[in-house]
Amino acid sequence: MIKKIIRDTRNIGLHSIGLLTYRNRMSPDFLIIGAQKGGTSSLFYYLKFHPQIVRPIKKEIHYFNLFYAKGIKWYLAHFPTRSNGKITGEASPDYLYHPLTAQRVKALNPEMKLIVLLRNPIKRAYSAYQMNKRMGIDQRETFAAAVKYEMSHPDNGSADYTYDQHNFFYLERGKYAQQLATWTEHFDTDQIHVVESDTFFNHTNEELHKIYDFLGIKQVLPDNLKPMNVGQYPPLTDSLYLSLKQYFEQDLADLKHKWNIEIDI
Repeated sequence: MIKKIIRDTRNIGLHSIGLLTYRNRMSPDFLIIGAQKGGTSSLFYYLKFHPQIVRPIKKEIHYFNLFYAKGIKWYLAHFPTRSNGKITGEASPDYLYHPLTAQRVKALNPEMKLIVLLRNPIKRAYSAYQMNKRMGIDQRETFAAAVKYEMSHPDNGSADYTYDQHNFFYLERGKYAQQLATWTEHFDTDQIHVVESDTFFNHTNEELHKIYDFLGIKQVLPDNLKPMNVGQYPPLTDSLYLSLKQYFEQDLADLKHKWNIEIDI
């Protein structure tokens, strides 16, 4: 708790300075847009040690989904001052899912490079529920209850982003092909680098080399490749897992067809 208070106080101070000097601040060259609980914390941690990358005040700024009304000055104040030969970016894993983020990012930078990590959508949903329960956001006792609620309150496709969508739509966030289709309406596919999460963690060196190539930076691996924010939870029941496999079947088939990404569930 004390460390968090110190960190938050530091960030407020740095952001206040950033607001005064926002015209001299870098704008992001890349965004890690998702998926939530897919390994974005680990990737951001690895990238921040690269000598050609300068990081913002914090990993998740959530400008394009939650704080867009605060304006570009507020956003740029999070980033470092301009530095020749270096790039910067942030990782807000809710961006992939938010219905308006892609067009907002395009308005800021049509050349933005986007990185996406995609995890088994059932494990991703369960992990997100456990995180929200631990944080006190979700008061339901079981994941099955959360699934039942979402199934009875389907996403109507509206551009309005509701409290329920942000906090309680664990399954919809796992429809990756559907979400990526929104991003390809605004960006070329060669601006979007998609990585399957298990592949990323099982072959981290190789996948980082690919990401470095995508970002156009040197091949300099960090010393520490330990995964960040790894949780352990009781397994789901076989019946619930099977029903969720059927739920995601079509979207995963679309993902394989359109992106050549195969997620084994």
